[in-house]
Amino acid sequence: MKKKIEISGSLKEMVTYCTAIYEPDYAIDAEMINDVINNSPIFENKGFNTSVLGTVQKTTVNRSSKVFIKGNRVTLQVRYEILRVVDIEPTQKDEEWIQSDVQHLLKHFELLLTPLE
Repeated sequence: MKKKIEISGSLKEMVTYCTAIYEPDYAIDAEMINDVINNSPIFENKGFNTSVLGTVQKTTVNRSSKVFIKGNRVTLQVRYEILRVVDIEPTQKDEEWIQSDVQHLLKHFELLLTPLE
């Protein structure tokens, strides 16, 4: 399976984007993939209230994800938007938190595209 993954943005920019494009060399079940993405608690559009961002105060992070399928090309796009950061500067730990979440989402998404053996 061919794949390209691009992650850009940062907490300092208040947004992070991920685009993952996959082209398997086998037939995919577009209906099943759309159904899983639209109904899965893993891929749901979600707001996180977290104090992971280095402070006792709450910070809100919104994650939105969408999948697009045309032929055998499957594209997953994920956007993280920081909605509220109060009196703090984002840290490396904050960046790592979002990077970790992106990597976990991609692992679960790739499982959807991989045939069972």
